[in-house]
Amino acid sequence: MRLLLDLGNTRLKAALGDAGGAITLLGDARHREQGMAAALAAVLDGTTAGAAVAAAGADPAWCANVAGEAAGRALAQALQQRSGTALVFLKAGAEACGVRCAYADPSHLGADRWAALLGARGMTAGACLVVDAGSALTIDALAPGGRHLGGWIIPGLGMMLEALEGHTGDLASLRRASAAGHAAPFPADTGPAMEAGANLAAVGAVRAARARLETECGEPARLLLAGGDAEQLLAAFADAEHVPELVLQGLARAAAGVQAPS
Repeated sequence: MRLLLDLGNTRLKAALGDAGGAITLLGDARHREQGMAAALAAVLDGTTAGAAVAAAGADPAWCANVAGEAAGRALAQALQQRSGTALVFLKAGAEACGVRCAYADPSHLGADRWAALLGARGMTAGACLVVDAGSALTIDALAPGGRHLGGWIIPGLGMMLEALEGHTGDLASLRRASAAGHAAPFPADTGPAMEAGANLAAVGAVRAARARLETECGEPARLLLAGGDAEQLLAAFADAEHVPELVLQGLARAAAGVQAPS
């Protein structure tokens, strides 16, 4: 067993991965407010997770980090002080686990996007669109056989709203004063209008990306949704698959060196 850590901009998630790339979830905690050492303790000190590091033995832990170098160093230090375990940071490469990266310089592809692609490849050999709805909304296209075509990055739902509030004179106060929103083709108050607009922008981007992928591949594409805001997008896609631990699944496959399904 190997300890796996998904270090996002606000949350730290942990799992154990086995030699076949399967995972056992341990927990998650917010690190931005309480600090990295406390967040690590929170995900490893529960009744299920208490023996996580011991079960992993001497193997280094693996991490997909998008929170920045300083956060990564803080996590590595906290883990070293806690258990003496080394930490390996996943980096995108030209090819791994049956996925061929579209980027001429794979180092420009975020670790979370790469891990999610590896996780998706473990689920299907066909075309799929991988969407991670977090602080940013990332959309990656995976063609049959594991050929990564590239993808899009747009602001996440919360970031869209923050941008509107931060770069206008009165939208923040109008949103706070708004009545609760109701489902309607055209919302009739400022807050619901902002929130529905952000959701519509995200849904539209996903829908357009999926259409392009299906045209490119000439076949239907599975839609895999991960990230904290994934549930807000699910209602718009009847056949979407919610895979909240997709990054950890890909990280497990990378750490175990698992090959792609045929």
